[in-house]
Amino acid sequence: MKKATIILTCVLATVTVAAQKPNFTINGISVPKHTKNGTIIRLSDEQTMDSVASGVVRKGKFTIEGYTDTVFVGWISGTNNIRLPIVVEPGMNATLDARNYIIEGTPLNDQMNRFVHGYQYYRHMRDHYYYSFNSKMCDLYQDSMNYFNRSVAWQILDDNAGNVVGAYMMSNIMGLMVERGDYYHDAINSMCRRADSIYATASPVVRNYLSVRKAYERGKHQKSVAKGNRFVDFNGIDRATHETVSLSQLIAGHVAIVDFWASWCGPCRQEIKQYLKPLYEKYADSGLVIVGVGVWDSEDEFDDAIKKVDIPYTQIIDLAKASPTLYGFTSIPQVFLIDSDGTMLGNFRGEGLVREVEKALQEK
Repeated sequence: MKKATIILTCVLATVTVAAQKPNFTINGISVPKHTKNGTIIRLSDEQTMDSVASGVVRKGKFTIEGYTDTVFVGWISGTNNIRLPIVVEPGMNATLDARNYIIEGTPLNDQMNRFVHGYQYYRHMRDHYYYSFNSKMCDLYQDSMNYFNRSVAWQILDDNAGNVVGAYMMSNIMGLMVERGDYYHDAINSMCRRADSIYATASPVVRNYLSVRKAYERGKHQKSVAKGNRFVDFNGIDRATHETVSLSQLIAGHVAIVDFWASWCGPCRQEIKQYLKPLYEKYADSGLVIVGVGVWDSEDEFDDAIKKVDIPYTQIIDLAKASPTLYGFTSIPQVFLIDSDGTMLGNFRGEGLVREVEKALQEK
C-alpha cells in the first residue's frame, strides 16, 4: 500500500509539472543577418547553463515560451552572433532585438539593457575588425569595451545592488578581474578593493549568485599569493623520477620561476621557447630555478610536449588539479616569480618577466 501511494504521488507530481502553462514569453523580433530559418534559439540558466526553453527562427523572428517560479538571468544563444543575457520573470512578455542588442519589456530588463546594448555593440565591432585583420580598429573597440566595464558597469551595479541584474553585473566585474589576475596585485589595485567592499555589504541575491561566489573565491586565492605574500606549496609528480615532490623542495633557497602550462596550450609553448629557456640557459649558474607545472593535462601528452619543446629544467605534473585553485587562475600560461626566501614577487610574462628575474638576481 505504501509503495502504491509513493508511485501515485510521483505520477501526480509529474502530471502537475506537465500541466503547468507557460508563464513567460520572449519575442525575438529580429536576428542577425544570415541567420537561417530553422535555427534553434535556446534559453539557458546563466548560472547553471541548464536548458530552460527554446524557439525556432522563422522569417527572421522567433518566440520562446516557458515556465518559471523564480526570477533569474538567462542566456539567449543560437548562432555565433546570438549570445545575450536576459532577465526571466514569471508573467513577463519581453521583446528581444538580437540584431541590435535591445531588450525591453520589464523594469529589470530595462536595467539589463543598459549593459547589453553598449557592451555587445563594442564586442561585436571588436570581433568584426579582429577577423578583418584591422588591428587598429580592433584595439579601439577593445578600449571602448574596457572603458564601458570600468564605468557604466559599476554604475549599473550600484543601481541594482539588490536584484539579479546587480548580481549579473557583479559576476562580470569580478570575473574580469580574476581572469586578468588583478588580485595578484591587490595592494595597488583600488578596483579590487572596491569590488570586495561591495561584496561584503551586498544583498544575499548578489552574494549567493553562483558565478559571483566563484569569482570571489578565486580572488581570495589570488590575493593569498599576491606580491609580498609567501608562496603556497603543493605536490606534483616529477616527470624525470616519477616520484611525488613538493614545490617547496624544488625551489628552496632559490629565486624561482614557476610556470603553469599544458601540452595543448600554444601560448604556453611560445613563452617557454622565447623566454623561459633562454632565462634558464643564462641564469641557471647564477642560482635561478625554473619549475614547469603541468595542469589540466595527461601524463603522456605532457611528457611528449616536454620532449618536443626540449625543456631542460624540472617539470612536474599536477594530476590532483590542486594548483589552479590554490593560485586562483582559470587560464594558462601563468608564470610566477618567487624570491629566495619564498616571497611572491609577482605574476609576469615576456619582457616583464626577464626584467624582474634580472632584478631579483641582482638584489640577491
